[in-house]
Amino acid sequence: MISTAKFYDSIDIQLQFLEQLKHIPAEEIDGLIKVLRDFIFQADKKQKVIYGIGEGRSALALYDFLHQLLKYEQLFPATLDDPIRRYFDPDRSNMILSASGSGGTESVINYLEDAHRLGAKEILITAKTDSPAYKKIKSHNGFVFLIEDIKLEKPSELAVMGSEFELKLCTMLNGILPALDSGDVSLYYQQMDHYLKNARLLRNIDNEYLRSWIDKLLNRRGHFIVDGVGRSGFVAKALGMRMTHLGQNVYIKGDATTPSFVRGDVYIPVSGSGNTREILEGMLKARSKGVDVFPITVNKSSRMVELLEEWGYEDNIIFIPVEEGDMGIFHDKAPSKITTTKLNQMRPSISEINSYIFTNAIIASAIDFLGVDEKYMKRIHW
Repeated sequence: MISTAKFYDSIDIQLQFLEQLKHIPAEEIDGLIKVLRDFIFQADKKQKVIYGIGEGRSALALYDFLHQLLKYEQLFPATLDDPIRRYFDPDRSNMILSASGSGGTESVINYLEDAHRLGAKEILITAKTDSPAYKKIKSHNGFVFLIEDIKLEKPSELAVMGSEFELKLCTMLNGILPALDSGDVSLYYQQMDHYLKNARLLRNIDNEYLRSWIDKLLNRRGHFIVDGVGRSGFVAKALGMRMTHLGQNVYIKGDATTPSFVRGDVYIPVSGSGNTREILEGMLKARSKGVDVFPITVNKSSRMVELLEEWGYEDNIIFIPVEEGDMGIFHDKAPSKITTTKLNQMRPSISEINSYIFTNAIIASAIDFLGVDEKYMKRIHW
């Protein structure tokens, strides 16, 4: 029978990552907040564009943050992956927000050089002071924010291949959001306490239920199709990336090369509210094709849960715990890509951060269950 020990060990190590974020000196957090505030609230009448630059899950962590910057009407968050607005216009007021844990990501370094030549303001978030990206930004007189690796012994499979930096990046950026309006750095530490209280609840997921869920999820040969909308979509894509590194056949629903559902596949939708229209449509389609559905959600009173109960597969659901007072964060009762309100778009990423920690821990369990080592994962990682 599958062991869940690695799951709970992974939760514990990730909680230590978040604890470390609480102890970043206030002057360092304040420096990052000030650089962002100076750009967002500058009197310049040019259109302000902030570009997120990163690769893999670092990019997804940045996109979560950029998504919430939409609250500022004067600011246009963008990525170079956006097929509509991927070009860089020197006639705007531009900022590059880049992230690379290793500081050696070649594309990030090249874009930083381009941005400097084009006169953009630059921020780099990294874990390495001896890296090419760090040295590049320093030579440009840009701003560097350091999130150092935690100083403790840990088996690599508990935070495999970059998980530490990417989780810290996502949580730290979410932590500074409340302080961007006022510049009050104390709000960062309040927010970090809030995230930690929620993350600790993941220790309480029932062991036997989890054991059965992981066994049913991983013990198969079909395709894995992950799905999510908005910030939940970033969590789903990050899970899909790591499952690919495990040697599984993984696709993201809606991508151009994703095949149709066929019997034997498994559909893993991530939806905090459990009511997102596109996710419910995906579940119905998967069910009609004989595909197993394994949802990850927060809301126990949702249409997603109703469907699984109607089909007799309620044991396929994983409920991500959050504090009782945070259960009302999903303001839209039937959100979709076009109807989601601004209030819902701007809510804190509490469910997404807990879901991200949970899926990281699932990967730790999968490494143990599938007998995969990190060398194999690095060979598939590009």
